[in-house]
Amino acid sequence: MLNLKLSNYSDGRAINFLKQNPSISQTLIAEAGEDFSRVTTLIEPILNAPSRCEISSYYIQAVTTGRTAFLTTNLPDINKTHVTEIGSGWLIGRSPNCAIALEELSISRCHAVIGHRPNRGFYIIDVGSSNGTFVNGCRLATLKQRFLEDGDLIELSHTRIEFFVAGVRAQVGVLEETQAH
Repeated sequence: MLNLKLSNYSDGRAINFLKQNPSISQTLIAEAGEDFSRVTTLIEPILNAPSRCEISSYYIQAVTTGRTAFLTTNLPDINKTHVTEIGSGWLIGRSPNCAIALEELSISRCHAVIGHRPNRGFYIIDVGSSNGTFVNGCRLATLKQRFLEDGDLIELSHTRIEFFVAGVRAQVGVLEETQAH
């Protein structure tokens, strides 16, 4: 069914992403119905995230459709895009059981959580890491929730990661900002 719906569209990068990530694809297509342009609007920022990096080579791209959310990142392999499962929270740390697992020794086994609340956005919590979690240079208190914005710089110990937001909520924020001017 996925191949039939995609065969009419010419955006090869978006189609390749959907084929490589079938669980995400099924959700995006189910929510967009026959409107493939809505799906590509969500996928384009994922494909362009590496080019947005200005401070670090690493990024985490948070994506929400309004009902569902997932993360994409180039951690731990800078040359590859990794996609998490759809969810509302993702553990980051050195443990291979983490949604985003990093082999850096200065990062705790369970270092931080990025979570999503519909209608509020994405947040990060340090879960008791040894070397700290920082957002825009400010160290987070353990177990204190800090909402994230597009372009925030996250530091897990000494690993610097740029945070980007894409999807329905990000588009609403841009529309509200545009209408205010």
